[in-house]
Amino acid sequence: MDCLFAVNACRGLIGLVGALSIVAGAVKIDRDYDNHGTLVTPSGSALFFGGWALFACSIGLLNNDLSGVTPSLRALAGLIGSLCVATAITLSQVAMYQKNIRTMRLYFILFIASWPILAYAIALPSDLTIATNPLIKLGIVVAGVAFIVWGKRIQMGCRKRGIDFMLTGTIAPGDTYCPGLAFYTAGWMFLAFANALL
Repeated sequence: MDCLFAVNACRGLIGLVGALSIVAGAVKIDRDYDNHGTLVTPSGSALFFGGWALFACSIGLLNNDLSGVTPSLRALAGLIGSLCVATAITLSQVAMYQKNIRTMRLYFILFIASWPILAYAIALPSDLTIATNPLIKLGIVVAGVAFIVWGKRIQMGCRKRGIDFMLTGTIAPGDTYCPGLAFYTAGWMFLAFANALL
């Protein structure tokens, strides 16, 4: 029993650190671009992609006895889903920097379409002997994804170089820190929590 909780704690902690890194990296990148027009932010990129790597690896890669890793359907779906989501949102941001609204929206659709893979991976029962009902985990994941997407949508309306800037070319008197950030962060906390459940 102690070993099961140890696995749960490790997965949960790694996923939580990854989720918080993703949020911090996204905010850093957005703030730098909004305030300085900087397209490449090494520290923000390191936090963002490092966080995604941690979160992806936290999905089902630990053996029951913490002896190592065994790739499984859950782990594979988690890695593929994480890669798809991270790639889609990155390409969407690049299109935004180029003021290409049509391409940005196309990649944003891909971003949303990639989430079911990641949600499926997190909602799958663990290979441990004690498992949470996958429907409970799926409900938490769906809520988390909805908060993340809705939060990002709100943030785009608040940003100095967000939607208004793309449409008019005029920097808006907005700020990355707006209610959207609260929804975005809450969504990641939901995902980290669901990922920690056995």
